[in-house]
Amino acid sequence: MRGGRSLLVLLVIALGLGAYIYFVERERDPAGTEAREEAFDVQPADIGEITIRAASGESTTLRKSGDAWSLVEPVSAPADNTVVESLLSSLSTMEIDRVIEESPTDLAPFGLEAPRLQVTFTTTGGAKHQLAMGATTPTSSGMYARVDDNPRLLLVPAFLESTFNKTPFDLRNRRVLDVARDLVDRVTIAPRGATAVDLRRDGVNWRLAAPVEARADFSPADSILSRLATAQMTSIVKEGAAPTAAELRAWGLDAPQLTATVGAGSTTATLALGGARDDTSIYARDLARPIVFTVDSSLLADLRKEPADLRVKDIFEFNAFSASTLDVTHAGATTAWAKSTPASGSDPAAQPTWSRTKPDAGEVNQTALTDLLNALSALRADRFVPQAPSGGDTIDVAVRFGSSDSPSEEHATLRRIGNTVYAVKGGEPGAAVIPAGEFETVLTHLKTLTTPPATTTATPAAPDTQ
Repeated sequence: MRGGRSLLVLLVIALGLGAYIYFVERERDPAGTEAREEAFDVQPADIGEITIRAASGESTTLRKSGDAWSLVEPVSAPADNTVVESLLSSLSTMEIDRVIEESPTDLAPFGLEAPRLQVTFTTTGGAKHQLAMGATTPTSSGMYARVDDNPRLLLVPAFLESTFNKTPFDLRNRRVLDVARDLVDRVTIAPRGATAVDLRRDGVNWRLAAPVEARADFSPADSILSRLATAQMTSIVKEGAAPTAAELRAWGLDAPQLTATVGAGSTTATLALGGARDDTSIYARDLARPIVFTVDSSLLADLRKEPADLRVKDIFEFNAFSASTLDVTHAGATTAWAKSTPASGSDPAAQPTWSRTKPDAGEVNQTALTDLLNALSALRADRFVPQAPSGGDTIDVAVRFGSSDSPSEEHATLRRIGNTVYAVKGGEPGAAVIPAGEFETVLTHLKTLTTPPATTTATPAAPDTQ
């Protein structure tokens, strides 16, 4: 009995495949060399308007003005030009796999009596075209389609479904802020109940302007701008009318968890982040537009930064290669070193050489000096404090580095008090707290360079008693 049932199932499958081969595969060129026909003779630049009816039943009309595309139905909003350009490219390059039937009498079996997807577009010259897409083939490799008013039943690649199955939300520009990234010169992050952070950009460099004036670490500072410039809406909550006071309270936007303001010259844009909608999204709004939307909840964590998170953690900018002079004062004594470069025309393999210039001129152990420079340039802050206590074991460091024509200088004081080590950098507010072990490493290398070698006294030979 069981064997008979299995045989019946196999028979049904075989009949289905046989029907597919007969109706779909019968006209395929056995050599696979047939030339494919283009669905439309059109170039992307020729298309001026598109209407897409998605599988969900939602319909969207887009129109081009100049080089930009906009939604005109069901809402008026900027379009995502990247998505639209992909649509245009697909329409202009779309090829017909083959013609299944010239004049089918029944379109229902192919899903074309009421097409799942429909794309209608108009060229700038006024010509109208239409693509209707129905069911997929049994192997899901193709889709049945019709083009314009031609009755032919066509087969087109199945991947086109994902290209054209777009809702109004898929087609609109979903960026939360309209930010011209390259023009932005300031960003202010104001978390509710916490200190606001004000960042300013001069060229490619960032500085903290508030709550303290200090160098900003490029990577975390620039990542804030990148996050704001690329953040996307995940859904639309309300659009076309300003939210009511009750709605703002319900969405946590009457007292936002955080606001982020981006400025470029005299223009500004502010994003407000409110309460949680669910485990993965939060409510948000652009204060310049009558729209409330949701964003990924990770955006809040990415923008909520303490001032210390954005400050440069490296105590020094120089490295062992770029340094040209080094002055160190410890225990009341100053030792200075200078680097000389090989003269022009000398042996190409010759390396720069360090020598001592204070308290007296002399040679120096090159490896030991490089170790000291590396130890100093590796110093990094664990945290920052308003100021360092006075006293303690102190090392004053002054370094000149960079080009010989226009060198830079930086100064810092390292101060160990008990088990805590502070670094006070010239031109920077407060003090950095650095690992005590790093201070010990600097001190060890410094003592190697400044401690005179021990002298040994020769022991007189024992008298010969023989």
